[in-house]
Amino acid sequence: MNHNFLFSNYYIHFARGNIRDNSNTLVKKFRKNKKTILNNNYDKLFFNFLLLVKMDELELDYNKNNEIKFKYNFAQKIENIKIKKIENIINNLCYEDNINLKTLSALCCYFSKSMCYFSENIFVTLNVPQESTEQVYLVKNDLSIVCVKKEIIKELREKSFEIQDLNKPFYSMSHYKLDELKNIASIIGIDSEGKKKVIYEKITQHLGNAIF
Repeated sequence: MNHNFLFSNYYIHFARGNIRDNSNTLVKKFRKNKKTILNNNYDKLFFNFLLLVKMDELELDYNKNNEIKFKYNFAQKIENIKIKKIENIINNLCYEDNINLKTLSALCCYFSKSMCYFSENIFVTLNVPQESTEQVYLVKNDLSIVCVKKEIIKELREKSFEIQDLNKPFYSMSHYKLDELKNIASIIGIDSEGKKKVIYEKITQHLGNAIF
């Protein structure tokens, strides 16, 4: 398949999650064929990852059934790799509508993709392959995946609160001193005033909104 199809309006629609573009005649042409009706009934983050690792296998009539087949196939491939709580990742791939960051991290590990996530001043390293690579991908809060320079990753990490383990993004309140919580609150851009419990709850709520 010609890689130029990636830039076609059809694939731009999926990658961006657009609902419609009435000004585009090519999109209108697709809508006349029921088999290729454009819709948003798909896992956007998973599709964007597919564009990186399985672009040659994507078809113009990509739909939810295609997505499920890819997910089942990936689940079989990663079930034996050594990753924490792999059973939860397999379950997410096979039985839930959208993949989460833990699953994306596992897929990055399997396909040797260097990838990070940044949203609301929260930074997560999803995977860094053993073999150094110049290509580093960044997952943004709109679920898009872009290739960025390592300098950009460094800048984002330095100005963010970095989560070391997605399975335990934040310790219990007793682990932190009040000043530590105030500093974290300031980094992620929320109110740092108040008692320890209040600040801790604000931070955990912010983390819950940023991480999925």
